[in-house]
Amino acid sequence: MKIRSAIIPVLVALALVAGACDGSGGDNTVTTDTGSTETSEATTTTTSVAPVTSIPADSIPGTNSPSIPDDVARQMREQIGVIILDVEESRALPFLEVPTITILDEDAFSARVNQQVAEDLDSDELAAQEAMLVLLGMLDPSVDLEQLLLDLYTEQVAGFYDPDAKEMVVPVSIDGITPLQEITIAHELVHALTDQHFEFNGEYEERAENGTGDDAAGMLALVEGDATYQQFIYLEGMDPAEAAAAALESLSYQSDVLNSAPNWMQKDLAFPYEKGLILTGYLIGESGLKAIDEGYQAPPISTEQVLDPAKYIRGELPADLAPLTVSLAGWDLHEERSLGEWGVNLLLTDTLRPGELAQAASGWGNDTYQLFLRGDDTAFVWSYLAETVEDAEELTNALIAHARDQMGASGSAESGGGLVFSGGSPTVFIDRIDDAIYFIASTDAAAVADARQQLGI
Repeated sequence: MKIRSAIIPVLVALALVAGACDGSGGDNTVTTDTGSTETSEATTTTTSVAPVTSIPADSIPGTNSPSIPDDVARQMREQIGVIILDVEESRALPFLEVPTITILDEDAFSARVNQQVAEDLDSDELAAQEAMLVLLGMLDPSVDLEQLLLDLYTEQVAGFYDPDAKEMVVPVSIDGITPLQEITIAHELVHALTDQHFEFNGEYEERAENGTGDDAAGMLALVEGDATYQQFIYLEGMDPAEAAAAALESLSYQSDVLNSAPNWMQKDLAFPYEKGLILTGYLIGESGLKAIDEGYQAPPISTEQVLDPAKYIRGELPADLAPLTVSLAGWDLHEERSLGEWGVNLLLTDTLRPGELAQAASGWGNDTYQLFLRGDDTAFVWSYLAETVEDAEELTNALIAHARDQMGASGSAESGGGLVFSGGSPTVFIDRIDDAIYFIASTDAAAVADARQQLGI
């Protein structure tokens, strides 16, 4: 699924905050004192400049909903002015210009979120993704994927940076910005800051639209991992009482929609924040913030590089894999993408135990799939290359279990060196040839047979 970075689901940030708040906090004083000393033979004069502790509210561009009292908007902007300076200091980058901050009342904020999400979610694309997910046993046929995502994002948004408008949008807080909002705003300000320096959104959009899909996920992990890392720096600098208040506030957030979503979807929403945080911490541990700045110039090209940061540092690329050339008469070839190592992990989430899951997915070398649509029928043709024969054997066994347990495939029999499930719908064919795997599934048995013939399996 193509999920843009403009909207941040807040639940992951809240969960991380709640888990990190152990009652200890650091000094939240930001000192930016500067001084100059001039010495002559006759006199010595020391001139001190007062520390800059906030950007004046009037110097922060942006608009407010007309219903918001002026004193409330001013107070919020003053607080945001302090956070801006904190983020600059922590991230060791200056804002090239003061970011635009738009403060909206509850109705206007909800409308803006709905509009943003609607723009980001393409109905035709989601319908195709829904058909594929149902075929692969990852989504119940009764679930409306588009509505689920709309509900998820409108439930989870606590503020966001819009890279197209170069604008940060926050909901009004009549009593002033809460500790939890501070953390969320700090996270989003990092996006605004790094976008000014590295203009990451264009590259991300290009990958999301024309890349493998796995490369977009890899880049998003760097972007969100950077902001999440700085979010923790901000948390550590908060007063212990404020940090505890943020944790308590996070626990009050409603997450009924997220909790009802499939397990793999919950994991996928968390991926760029949790795994991106690990990646960011690894890079900073190796070379400091310079490594993150350089990362924006050459972001991860796969989720494998996120899950194993050493491979990213080494520049390890996916193995060479020939593209699929299957053509099904009367069918529409909707897309050609890659599941990636993380996608394999998601596919098998409900099939394997956690330890087995990580092991089965970690042997990823490269993969590519074709998704075909024809009316109510769906066909999925997948070519996978493992790092070793043993990795391919392990994943093949996992896919067989998945076909039986999650896809409802039945009536298995050996066929052409592989295994075909033809006892019901869908029809599934799985074959391993040394370190390569072919996985074909369709609601139409003839499509499976046709794809097999073209692939010579």
